[in-house]
Amino acid sequence: MSELLVPASQRAAFAAGRFLRVVNWHNTPATDRARLRAELAWYAARFDPVRPEHLDRFVETGDWGLDRPGVALCFYDAYLNHVTVAAPVLEELGLTGWFLPPTGALDVPAEEQRAYADAHDIGLLPDEPDAPWLMTWDDLARISERHVVAAHTAHHSAAVDIRTDEDAEREIHEPVRRLTEVTGTVPPAFAFLHGTVPVAGTTAGDAVLSSGVRWAITNTAYVRIAD
Repeated sequence: MSELLVPASQRAAFAAGRFLRVVNWHNTPATDRARLRAELAWYAARFDPVRPEHLDRFVETGDWGLDRPGVALCFYDAYLNHVTVAAPVLEELGLTGWFLPPTGALDVPAEEQRAYADAHDIGLLPDEPDAPWLMTWDDLARISERHVVAAHTAHHSAAVDIRTDEDAEREIHEPVRRLTEVTGTVPPAFAFLHGTVPVAGTTAGDAVLSSGVRWAITNTAYVRIAD
């Protein structure tokens, strides 16, 4: 982004170390718990966890309202071990996570989960214990009590694959509605598979822009898309 488009207050904040670092995880198996805890403890010692209200405040005022640089700790793809491993470690360390589940994964019976994961680019380890591997809606509701829940399509879809109104309803509008029902709030952010930005004038982009979601998460940025 051109420096001319960035308000002076935001440029000053960046120069003072008030920036946002985004870190992504996918599968967090119990066998890697110690490593995950060490990674998260490193961030806890150096950063303040960012929630949607901090992002909104920064855009509106140029100030995080935090004492240290911000970090968004993101967990993708609805793994059950986000519930059993990642969330407890976050809570032990006093951190807030961002969880982005493809909502269709939360409806898959245990005996069908490996086939579903293979078909939708959700990586399971070959030596992971028996099913279930994916979380349920009840699991997600519990996570939402302490953490941020954002949207990540229904079936782990890329924007380029959402071409029709039916696609947009299934992959964007319905997930946003269901997450709203379960968590009690409209998801603050939306991410496509591969991290592409919503593009106005495309079926996928227009659906996200009209969904009520405030932020788009891309591979390089959090983008404010609604007031």
